[in-house]
Order: sequence, then C-alpha cells, then structure tokens
Amino acid sequence: MQTAALDRTRRRLAQVFMAQHALSPEDAINFSTTTAADEKIFARMVQTGIVRDAGRKRYYLDLAAYDANIERRRRIGVIAAIAFAVTLAVFTMAFYVDGSSIILR
Repeated sequence: MQTAALDRTRRRLAQVFMAQHALSPEDAINFSTTTAADEKIFARMVQTGIVRDAGRKRYYLDLAAYDANIERRRRIGVIAAIAFAVTLAVFTMAFYVDGSSIILR
C-alpha cells in the first residue's frame, strides 16, 4: 500500500532530477541518496524504469515513465474509491431494508 510519505519522497527525488534538467541520457547526473528510506525508494524508481541508469553512477528521470506511474496510481485510487462507495451503499441499503421491515411488523 502506498502512503503519502512515500509519494512525497518519490516526488522530492524526481524534483531533484527535474531541477537539474536530468531528463535524458546526455543530461544524466551523478546521484546518491542520503538516507536508507530514500535509497529504498530510489531503488524502486530505478527498478520500475522511472529513473534510468546512464552508466558510471549517472542517472536521469524518464519523464514519460514518471507520468505514467502517477496516472496508474491515480486510476487505482479512483477504482478503490468507487469500490468503497459501492460497498458502503450496499451495506446502507441492506440495513435500511432490514430496519424498515422490522418497523413495519
């Protein structure tokens, strides 16, 4: 499950690359993390292709992959919200129907 803290850290790391215009192999930068948490998220960004290795510990941000990842997480969030709303509506209707039949008896 993704948390807001992970999203903030991912965004902060991506902003480092954007601020230095490291968006292509030619513009790759030397990059190293300062904390274990940042290292874990950075490794996942490399694994998923959001950050690309240009060799010699130089990395760049694949903006298309970054945007696709954001859109995928947004779609999952919308689907989860819709599923929760439908489930809540079903339970509400079930209790409303059960409650009204008890009152009518």
